[in-house]
Amino acid sequence: MCIIIITNLSAIQTLMLNECASTTDLQLPNLKVITKSIIPELNGKGKGEAGKVGIIGGSVEYTGAPYFAAISALRVGADLVYVITTENAAPIIKSYSPDLIVYPFLNAHSASKLNFILSKMDVVVIGPGLGRDDDIIKLTHEIIQTCQTLKKPLVIDADGLYAVWKNISILKDYPSPGAILTPNHKEATRLIQAVPSKSGAWYDYWGKYVSVLSKGEQDRYHSSIVPFRWTSSDGGSGRRAGGQGDILSGSLATFFNWALKSYICENEQSAQFAQSVAAYAAAKLTRSCNSKAYETYGRSMIASDMLKEIHRAFEDEFE
Repeated sequence: MCIIIITNLSAIQTLMLNECASTTDLQLPNLKVITKSIIPELNGKGKGEAGKVGIIGGSVEYTGAPYFAAISALRVGADLVYVITTENAAPIIKSYSPDLIVYPFLNAHSASKLNFILSKMDVVVIGPGLGRDDDIIKLTHEIIQTCQTLKKPLVIDADGLYAVWKNISILKDYPSPGAILTPNHKEATRLIQAVPSKSGAWYDYWGKYVSVLSKGEQDRYHSSIVPFRWTSSDGGSGRRAGGQGDILSGSLATFFNWALKSYICENEQSAQFAQSVAAYAAAKLTRSCNSKAYETYGRSMIASDMLKEIHRAFEDEFE
């Protein structure tokens, strides 16, 4: 596959069509060009058109994780971000930022309110700071089933992946536009062990619209469509701050929505290609934020320092 320099819109469209029809793996330079093409213009847009993202997570122990995911989705470019969390976590998360819309509806008694909010979202992220209480895991399964009925694009991370591990078939045959799982090495190992051994490649178990971004020193993207897979280790640092995965999941939600609305392939593989492009963009941005923050803070770098770099990293990588 050739790598070319893109200078106009029609050339970008040609590149995207070529990648959709390709039988070899995506090239990272081409993925970067395609990412630039999905970013919406700011002029002439109404509030909400650049994305409404829902973050399902948070608990009395973990209030930072849903904040990091939500504020990252917002800073990357989503217009509205909603955090659906527990009653005791809601006021704490609200105190972190007035820019987030926070609902205390993560409980079995608020199912109708929760389902109504989910119906309005462009993309839903499940997992940051969710916790592993039995009641929460049960509720998480119900939320996944609701999203499946609504055909909502999903990003599942952290304790959301634990919930999937507890009921490994919960995502089986999830419909288009699909779900993206974002496990680290430990989480991926747990999922691999839970997938039935006769299922072929473990990441194909859930069907053609569920993909996996395995995070680590080298990020690996697994898709049911072989040419849409990629591997990248560009950027980042040796410092792995807690909360970095939440930054990635929130960023991914915004990019996922943009990619889906760009109708990249204009065929039956459009959703899977959108997943691949969005996963690349989020991983690339997160690694860039990490390396930039590390340049300033070194070993003392924390996730909050990475948030400060989102604007600069976005401009350097995609504008």
